Amino acid sequence: MRIFYYPADRRQELEGRGDILGVVGYGTPATWQGRAPYVATALVPMGPPMYEVIAGGPAISATREGVHYAHDGEWLFAAVALGAREPMASVAAEAYGRILRVAEGEGYGYLIRAWQYFPDIHGLDQGLERYRQFNRGRHQALEGYLARGGLRPAATCIGAPRGDLTLHVLAHRTPGLAIENPRQVSAYRYPDIYGPRPPDFVRAMKVASAGRGWLWISGTAAIVGHESQAPGDLEAQARETFANLDALVACAGLGADRQVLAVKAYVRVPDGARLSWPQPWGMAPALILRGDICRSELGLEIEAVVVDGERR
Repeated sequence: MRIFYYPADRRQELEGRGDILGVVGYGTPATWQGRAPYVATALVPMGPPMYEVIAGGPAISATREGVHYAHDGEWLFAAVALGAREPMASVAAEAYGRILRVAEGEGYGYLIRAWQYFPDIHGLDQGLERYRQFNRGRHQALEGYLARGGLRPAATCIGAPRGDLTLHVLAHRTPGLAIENPRQVSAYRYPDIYGPRPPDFVRAMKVASAGRGWLWISGTAAIVGHESQAPGDLEAQARETFANLDALVACAGLGADRQVLAVKAYVRVPDGARLSWPQPWGMAPALILRGDICRSELGLEIEAVVVDGERR
């Protein structure tokens, strides 16, 4: 397993490779000639157009139920795009339902990581905020999966300026270990002031792969307990966000030789791209994207992939 960012002007180098499980484009063309599944997002980077690449072993690619996916015997990457119509709950349930049928049908029954982007995240949809409608649909789809022994994945949900609902996931043949943050209430246990169904994700997911522990950290913001911190103060929000990231790494028990492989930050306003980042986060390859955070009072959300250095 490898994850890295790649300049959009070198697309042809990626299209010919056979080890890529999935490619996600930010500010990149919608066209793609490679075998790997491709997600064309509407999110634009604060910088040149980039691809996010997830690679593994020799990959087998296929399409079923409109889901484009590839797998290598250990990992499966799957992606689907659906029109972001009303009600968003139905769209979310359909997207997750398709993904789960494909992943479980191929023998990758454990969701590790999920990313979802859709427009007008704070708009009203049948009298309810669209993000809260999305949570209703996600819960509907995951309810049966959890009853079958599945696990809530780590996840990110960001508002895009336009386009479809895009959902892409990483699934594994064996279960990961859910990591929660002692500074925060687990998202799936939020009180009902945040909507009729809480967000069904865990703060991070740890999974063993290639003799290493991989920590996939969800989109993380300035939330302590279940409450947003420092509305309107982006620097204070950044401090709380990095404190939450540090807490997750500590709880995961990765070794002292751990490495931050990739960081992705979502900022509501351009000023977010100029924030200073503490170590070790500031040393990692990073992609900064313009996007709407799932809470309107927050201006920053950060996700990361951290790996320990031990090969067992």
